[in-house]
Amino acid sequence: MKKIFKILMILTGVTALVSCTTAPLTGRKQLKLVSDDSLVAESKQQYSEFISKLRSKNMIANDTPDGRRLAAIGRRISTSVEKFMNENGMSNKVKDLSWEFNLIKSEDINAFALPGGKIAFYTGIMPVLKTDAGVAFVMGHEIGHVIGGHHAESQSGRTAAGLIMLGKEVADALTGGATSVVNNDLVGQGLSVGLLKFSRTQEYEADKYGMIFMAMAGYNPEEAIKAQERTMAMEKGRNVEILSTHPSTEKRIEALKNFLPEAMKYYRK
Repeated sequence: MKKIFKILMILTGVTALVSCTTAPLTGRKQLKLVSDDSLVAESKQQYSEFISKLRSKNMIANDTPDGRRLAAIGRRISTSVEKFMNENGMSNKVKDLSWEFNLIKSEDINAFALPGGKIAFYTGIMPVLKTDAGVAFVMGHEIGHVIGGHHAESQSGRTAAGLIMLGKEVADALTGGATSVVNNDLVGQGLSVGLLKFSRTQEYEADKYGMIFMAMAGYNPEEAIKAQERTMAMEKGRNVEILSTHPSTEKRIEALKNFLPEAMKYYRK
């Protein structure tokens, strides 16, 4: 009886912690068990360890033309985004960000972001994106995951992960200790990074952010459509990692075209 009462009390506490938030700029309602801030410290540490491990294996390509180009584009977009957020009453979305941009030597066609402003691209994606504007779109997309709070939202949507974030005692009480075997160490999972897969809703929203943020930084958002068209042209017959976690390229292109008029409102040449 005591155990049942304890579980009921925990469930009540979990329910009380659920809060409804609104994604910036898009206005989409989000349900969160986990706050954005709660993920920052751990993500920064995991990212640092992951990059250090790759650096020891000579797998970081920052000191190359593409590496320097990636960093310059990242700084340009992140600076524009922070300026916009601070000037429009959304400084809480950028207050804990310390941007870092790394280029990883890998043939994988992929990129990822972690809370706290930690971004990484794989060298395999650079020839596909081709232009600075193409890189800017994906950079804006990844930054969009951070600004949009998608990591915390995804954690909240996964019961076990959400319970772990609420504490080991809560998780053990609800699962009989099953969560004690969960390992969320990014380094131990290699280049896959063990990232949560975002929902298609979040991916479409990140595409909107990608267009908006590249436009804020002075890149024509029309180039986002061209970048996706290049991706579609080369994806046939290839195992493209980024395509496994994103909506189909055709549907993304259609969505980008539909959103273009809105994105153009932010375009500063």
